[in-house]
Amino acid sequence: MSVFERIFEAVPDGLLVADSAGRILYVNGALERLFGYAPDELLGRAVESLTPCDVASVHAHHRLDYQARARIRPMGASSNLFGRRKDGSLFPVDVMLSPLEIQDHHVTLCVVRDASQRKAVEDKLHIANTVFQSTQEAIVVTDVECRIVAVNPAFEKVTDYRERDVIGQHMRILRSGRHDAYFYRRMWDTILSTGEWQGAIWNRRKSGEIYHEWLTISTVRDRHGQPIQYVGISTDMGRMNHVETAVERLAHYDALTGLPNRLLFNSRIQKTWERAHRDGRPFAVMFLDLDGFKAVNDRLGHLVGDELLKVVASRLREHLRETDTIARLGGDEFLIVLEDVGREEIVNVAQQLVERISDPFDLGLEQPVCVGLSLGWSYYPEHADNVPALIRQADEALYQVKRSGRGAWREYCA
Repeated sequence: MSVFERIFEAVPDGLLVADSAGRILYVNGALERLFGYAPDELLGRAVESLTPCDVASVHAHHRLDYQARARIRPMGASSNLFGRRKDGSLFPVDVMLSPLEIQDHHVTLCVVRDASQRKAVEDKLHIANTVFQSTQEAIVVTDVECRIVAVNPAFEKVTDYRERDVIGQHMRILRSGRHDAYFYRRMWDTILSTGEWQGAIWNRRKSGEIYHEWLTISTVRDRHGQPIQYVGISTDMGRMNHVETAVERLAHYDALTGLPNRLLFNSRIQKTWERAHRDGRPFAVMFLDLDGFKAVNDRLGHLVGDELLKVVASRLREHLRETDTIARLGGDEFLIVLEDVGREEIVNVAQQLVERISDPFDLGLEQPVCVGLSLGWSYYPEHADNVPALIRQADEALYQVKRSGRGAWREYCA
């Protein structure tokens, strides 16, 4: 075996030599193993049977003045290609082509490298970069001296600093002045001993506004375990509180009317009962139902029905105090709790509600929409001394109103 052949075989990458027509003249053992072929099985085959490299075009492009081109060592490289093994399976490859002139013969040297690992790394980096760019949490990366080397768009949004403003700056640029040296010393003692720290911290935006955030700092280490970078991930606690408030509202309030839903109503009426039981003060429970609402829905559609319910809720609120509770149970059913009231007040409120809902509703249609209100009520402690019984009695009184003609109110009568 010549020195050239020994070198050719010693190269860990797959090597092949092809003629001007793209036919394989020589391959090394690494290429045979890479594609799963036995020795000499590839000789005479087209390079394109292994990977889509147009060797003939390379030759046509480099046909003129090979010697001059050899002095500048032309080489073409292709990525995002796939190789086809003998068993038909595909795998990513990187291919480098070098047209050569050897003993008046024009040939091409092809270097083929398995790109599976590179592609896997690139895919992971792409995913990491996508997360870095799109996450709602602010991310900042610093060197071991705490000088900023990278920030994400969320960091810019939270701090008002642009990336160009902070790259190379020390992290102290964000300090609010609300924490003393002892706070930072304890934080860094934890980071250096455990590799991470998390907690609430006050920082300052570019505008000077101080904000509260939840910060997690993690240490990035090299293969020898030495710190090389720090990554800080933070969430604006003001935004967190806003999200929590929104979630709580969805859980406790009717999305259409904004009134408390059944869950919140049950909580409030229980507290009302506890106060009344403790202080000896009466309260009333009202069960309400719209008359003719189904006909409106059927005739004018659900969008009009929804708009009607919003206006009904607004009208009902007009006649209630801050201490009273009104809830929508669903459909056109409502519950009201009147705290610390006498019988005369209850009657006045019931009469006002029935009359107010009977007024025509201007919903922007050609004709006003008209519905009525039926209402039943029960009284603590006269009618019952527990919440379930009071609600049931108010419902029974409402049922009696419905049977007797609607558009009126009635007190529970055993």
